Amino acid sequence: MSALVGAPVGAERRAIAVEEFGELGPISRFGGQGRVYRPAVVPAGLGDGPVVVKVYRRAPPAGAGSVLAEMVAWSHLLEPEQRAALYRVAAWPLAVVRAGEVAAGIAMRDVRGRFSVPFAMPSGRRDQVLLTLEHLLGADSFLQMRGLGVTLDTFTRTEVAERICDALAFLHRHAIVASDIAPNNLLVAFGAGDEPEVCFIDCDSMVFLGRQALTPVQTADWEIPAAFDESPNTRAADAYKLGLVVLRLFSRSHDARSLGAHVPHVPFELHGLLARALAGDAVNRPPAGEWQRPLRGLLADGRLNERYPGPAPAPRVVVRAMPPGGPQAAPPGVAPGAGLVPGAATGRRTAGTVRLISPGFARRAGAAASQFGGPVARAAPRAQLTGSVWLRRAVVVAWIVAGTAVLLLLFSRLFAGAIPAPQGGNAGAGFGPGTTGQYQYQYQGYPRDRAILPQNPAFGQAP
Repeated sequence: MSALVGAPVGAERRAIAVEEFGELGPISRFGGQGRVYRPAVVPAGLGDGPVVVKVYRRAPPAGAGSVLAEMVAWSHLLEPEQRAALYRVAAWPLAVVRAGEVAAGIAMRDVRGRFSVPFAMPSGRRDQVLLTLEHLLGADSFLQMRGLGVTLDTFTRTEVAERICDALAFLHRHAIVASDIAPNNLLVAFGAGDEPEVCFIDCDSMVFLGRQALTPVQTADWEIPAAFDESPNTRAADAYKLGLVVLRLFSRSHDARSLGAHVPHVPFELHGLLARALAGDAVNRPPAGEWQRPLRGLLADGRLNERYPGPAPAPRVVVRAMPPGGPQAAPPGVAPGAGLVPGAATGRRTAGTVRLISPGFARRAGAAASQFGGPVARAAPRAQLTGSVWLRRAVVVAWIVAGTAVLLLLFSRLFAGAIPAPQGGNAGAGFGPGTTGQYQYQYQGYPRDRAILPQNPAFGQAP
């Protein structure tokens, strides 16, 4: 294989020395396996188009170079149409990158031009981000919030699911197991075409003809349940994870494992396939190609979004005042003494769900709103105080007044005994002329501070 490093210009290269790529500029963070770089030079024999280099963090297992070389050689033997299809759905290795005789990484096609999008970050800054399946598992409005004109409704999610099933079916037909199917390993693009594009990355971790170059890694929350006791390196394992992809796409969830509460948002036509895909019976799981017919049927349904809308966003709770007149004036069906959200103060119908809240919550929310310039929420008027309540309060006030008088009397006697009578003139004049220094407590010159200040250098020297 080392002889291929010096292959003639124009020949298909299966292994290339890392030095031939020139200076490598990082374009990604370190992952579990390595880091992706942009080379300063693209050696001959890698075809047209931009290329990136993935360099491993540590030496791969023994035999990894041989498996990677077979993967590269096999792709060169495909018919041009099949090779183009492979490069479209997978970031397949173009060549093995070697450091001496050791496989140090792979060269692959740069897919950023197809799958990189400008994301509007919460800070307002725009960054180029690879759009992955991870970004499609949340609310329907997520991509719009990030500045992309894409609504993730049920129709769009069906398109993405169909494309993923088609790509995985292509790999399975060529005896390739994706193994680590996870949201960060699947890129998605919404271009000007009629349907989205998808692409599997980290292909050097895939199982090719029963062999795997790198140590298998399973993404958390996407692994095969331990109770199933099966290998992740089979097409049956891929079928299970494909079921997770479909379920989580339609349920708008990052961790769903069963239909459960997500039934209203997952098309009925997919329920049977999902039940088989997520079951422990590996033999009965539907292959990727079996999903395509029902998914394409759903895409032909003009009322798909109406039949299966996404979950409604949680309403914003805005606290309003009670109607004038007290609890007895509350709208029908509302308990007296309860605060209301939209529509409670005026009785008008407003957007959102009317919810009951306690008067204490209304008072606290109103205080917080007034502090920040918002509308003040007033709690329901309190009930009239009874005579017994007034009597208890009067007793408490009387005890407080009596206790305060006793304390004042004690303090006055204490100070009267501590201060001696002045000798000579100005008797009873207090701190008058000629009396400074004759009393026990002197406030001129702060004598007590002189002993405290030098102990802390931050205060400097005492005067």
